Amino acid sequence: MKKIITAGCSYTRYKWPCWPSYVGLFEPGHTIRNLGAAGSSNETIMRSVHTAVSTHKDISKVYIMWSGSNRYEVVHDNIDSELKKKEEITYSRWNHDYEWNQFYGGHYLDDKHHYYVRHFQNERQNDVRTLEKILFTQMFLEKKNIEYRMMCFRADILIHDKSQMSRGHQALYDEIDWARFVFYKDKKGLYEYTTSEWPEQIDEPDDKHPYPLAHYHWVKDIMFKSDKNLTENEYDKVKNYFRYKNGRS
Repeated sequence: MKKIITAGCSYTRYKWPCWPSYVGLFEPGHTIRNLGAAGSSNETIMRSVHTAVSTHKDISKVYIMWSGSNRYEVVHDNIDSELKKKEEITYSRWNHDYEWNQFYGGHYLDDKHHYYVRHFQNERQNDVRTLEKILFTQMFLEKKNIEYRMMCFRADILIHDKSQMSRGHQALYDEIDWARFVFYKDKKGLYEYTTSEWPEQIDEPDDKHPYPLAHYHWVKDIMFKSDKNLTENEYDKVKNYFRYKNGRS
């Protein structure tokens, strides 16, 4: 059976079903391998796609939802339990493919993260780095003859106004195949889609992650633009996910 790879941050894998959980409804005959991880930087996402495609056979499609451009990684060559105990604002895992301990989403110590943001973070550079990661991933997938689509979880991840770009930034922007992107309205993402079309499906301001129903409709109405509908019972289970999850059916 052919495989579909999905990748992204917590908008792709969270504590309730996200959009990859519904892709299979519109891609029959495929298994879905979700590489999403909370806190992932775009570097993490790019590398996870590259590793998966290089490792697994029978991958026919890849769907990517890019994350915030200012997120970054910290890696260590060895597993260090003390570092794991001290982490405060990020996540970690041992990456068997690269044999390093990977902290993604930022530095694992809060004071060092804020020091980095004050003295080293450059948002213009991060905007360019995001485009570089997108372009690398597009070129890699095209080299492998793998079909793909890309998205953003929020509109502010990417700059599209060329008056805000330097010459180098614009030249890089123009290399990207924007026809491969799925947007909501004027280059907006899943967050804007949810707050506009399904505002009751997100807990603002505490938890800014869309609930399963918004993810389902993002897949159906935005990604696939499909007229296919779930049965009434299936739709009710998506709409009332938390009620069913807690056994109050």
